[in-house]
Amino acid sequence: MKKALKPILLTLLVMGVLTGGAVFLLTGGSGTTSEFTKRIAAEQNDQEASRGYRFDTDQGAVPLLTSGEDKNVLNFDSQNPYQISTSTEARARLDRLIKRTTATLESPIIAANPFGTNENTFYFYFETSYRGMIRYTVMVADEAISDHVRYVNNGKENNLSQTHEFTVSGLVPGMKNYIKIEVLDSTGAQRESQVYKCDVPGSQASVRLSMQEGRSKELCESGLFFVFPANDKKIYAYDNAGVLRNTVQTETGHGRRIYQSGDSVLYQVSDTKLAKVSALGQVTGVAQVSGYGKIRDFAYDGYEYVYCLVNKKKRDVLLSVSIQTGQAKEVFAFPKGVKTVSMTTPQAGSIYVACGNPQGLVKLEALTGKTPKVAFVLGKKSDWRKAGWKKKTTEDQTVVRWNMANTLLNLDETQQTAGKTQISAYVSDNGKGTGLQFGVDEGQKSVEVKNSFPVGQGGSCGCQAYGKHFLISGNGNGTYEEYDKEGNVTRQFSLGRAMENVVKLSLNGMCFYGGE
Repeated sequence: MKKALKPILLTLLVMGVLTGGAVFLLTGGSGTTSEFTKRIAAEQNDQEASRGYRFDTDQGAVPLLTSGEDKNVLNFDSQNPYQISTSTEARARLDRLIKRTTATLESPIIAANPFGTNENTFYFYFETSYRGMIRYTVMVADEAISDHVRYVNNGKENNLSQTHEFTVSGLVPGMKNYIKIEVLDSTGAQRESQVYKCDVPGSQASVRLSMQEGRSKELCESGLFFVFPANDKKIYAYDNAGVLRNTVQTETGHGRRIYQSGDSVLYQVSDTKLAKVSALGQVTGVAQVSGYGKIRDFAYDGYEYVYCLVNKKKRDVLLSVSIQTGQAKEVFAFPKGVKTVSMTTPQAGSIYVACGNPQGLVKLEALTGKTPKVAFVLGKKSDWRKAGWKKKTTEDQTVVRWNMANTLLNLDETQQTAGKTQISAYVSDNGKGTGLQFGVDEGQKSVEVKNSFPVGQGGSCGCQAYGKHFLISGNGNGTYEEYDKEGNVTRQFSLGRAMENVVKLSLNGMCFYGGE
């Protein structure tokens, strides 16, 4: 019996090896494991205590040089970055160089901010003989500043590719930065690596914000806080530790919004102009609003149209502008007595508009149709009649209590259900500043408050539902904090000067890979 058992065991062993090999070949290494996915999430959260910098990091690092005999970084003309022709010319120059160069990890194509949209960034291009993914780590010698780790999203299956083109951001202004670029396999094991170093110019903005830990036992959600300071035309991106990681250039002004849609972001670059920008920093679309004054608020449908609240002949107007053709169209003109404040992202051809006088919410639908119409209004009936509003108004007692003169509406895109729209906003509720998450029942034409944060700050404030948390900003005093659903603060940050708004974005699927 024992003699017969050996061949059986040997056969099973061989079959197991062959089966394992077949599974590996069929899955291409099976993509990311759950352990690897957890590791990716933890490393990209900017709250890891471990640091990659060592006393000998500087010795093997290759200097990034934009001039001199040993120059290895290309310089580009960064004037007029928000003209599509400027970005197109920069892209063509890179493509010509890629075509005639054999770029490798040891000898990559490197360019300093080639599209001119993001300060202190470096474009990289190289190829490998095998499929891999890129992780880059930005390190500084200061032990108080944690590493900035990101996995590049290359858009390929299992995030594995032989071609690697990406932009490194996250460099700390005013310090010597070290950039470690690694090529990883599907399990996260390193195949190759290279370290670079560069001195980064200082910034007029605070490099490290004042930060306080809250009572929450939860970590901040992964992502970057995009801060819009008052009287400053740049947008500053801070990580979960309050460290400045990116500076977005504009032309003359930044507005109050930034949207991520797929592999691009969209934001204002002046009072009347918006730009769509790719993960590499390339401008791929521009929308210019002419003849309507300043853009009061805007929203992006994620495809072609940007919707703007503007004013013409003393009437507030909802305008749509094609990001592809630049063509503008008046969607809806409000009566002269109605003053609009902000709006949600369009969803299924509908949009919500917050009004400050009279106070209330207006739902518009059929935005892309020939005759967009008002679905309903939530507010005080007598106030809306005085404003010359002849359409049907539903007097919801919850909405009647709200003062929405300074509010910014945010659509909670992951929380939508049929017939109900989830919105987050900061309002004055019976005279007390409150961050809200509420649902609008479109059948009943009523509002139900899901979460309430009566923090008591007045004036211009913001509330954004983000992941499982909430971001509340006190724009006048320049503070913002992230709350968990129990109403406890995870961390509080202070910019030290007035802001227009703060928006948190993950940039997952755009610049960074989440391991899904």
